[in-house]
Amino acid sequence: MTTKVIYISSLLSLFFFSACQSGKYGDEKPVAKVNDKQLYQSQVSEVVPDNTSKEDSSRIAQNYIHQWVKKQLLISKAELNLPEEAKDVEQLVEDYRNSLIIHKYEQLMVKQKLDTVINQFEIDKYYDDYKANFTLSKNIIKALYIKIAKPVPALKKVQKLYKSEKEKDWDDLEDYCFQNATKFDSFDDQWIYSQNLLNKIPVQIDKEELFLSRNKYFEAQDSSYHYFVKIKEFRLKNSLSPLPFVREDIQRIILNKRKLEFIQNLEEDIYRDAENKNKFKIY
Repeated sequence: MTTKVIYISSLLSLFFFSACQSGKYGDEKPVAKVNDKQLYQSQVSEVVPDNTSKEDSSRIAQNYIHQWVKKQLLISKAELNLPEEAKDVEQLVEDYRNSLIIHKYEQLMVKQKLDTVINQFEIDKYYDDYKANFTLSKNIIKALYIKIAKPVPALKKVQKLYKSEKEKDWDDLEDYCFQNATKFDSFDDQWIYSQNLLNKIPVQIDKEELFLSRNKYFEAQDSSYHYFVKIKEFRLKNSLSPLPFVREDIQRIILNKRKLEFIQNLEEDIYRDAENKNKFKIY
């Protein structure tokens, strides 16, 4: 078995203060060596951030050098023990490099040229065409949630205000909650999963669908707080999702389809252009 030669230079403590370089590594002395592989101080310097203290620089450098040594030893061990066919990774490396270059080029073209504007007509059409894909997996609601520390100031007032549909009462409720509420969440125009809200009240709800159907207004208490819930709208699981609830999902789907089509067209255009210019031959 080949003898492994390993050393870490005693000059490590000085390498941050050495500026002597000639060529890529020039006259530099290595700070570590494993067999015929050498690590130079300029390579180590590249991993040390600017404006790092002397102590931190030394720690980072020491760690990098030891990790480099371990890696070289592992490579050496693998080279000695793997069968020849297992060590033939050149094709794998080439395939990975080619795939990475192609991916980077395609993403650059997507960024520069893909139309990312999705209008309402496209969203509506996709929703109508694929409604079967937008079945709710959970119950959703639009609701009002208020949490106030006990004793609740002017309890009867807030009990009246949170149930009201009058604009003035809503303004009064906002003012009241700004001064007194620990939590005041209004999901008037936003669908949320009902469980996300119901988990915030100190009541065990076993039949959620039945609860939503029977309770537009709901109050609960624990030792410290009084809770008020107003359910403005709800949709039960296994029913069709409202369009606003899945709008962002549809936008992502449409945009992803555009990207795929764009890349397919890009590849085809490159092929046809090369074909017209006789840049390749197929034998």
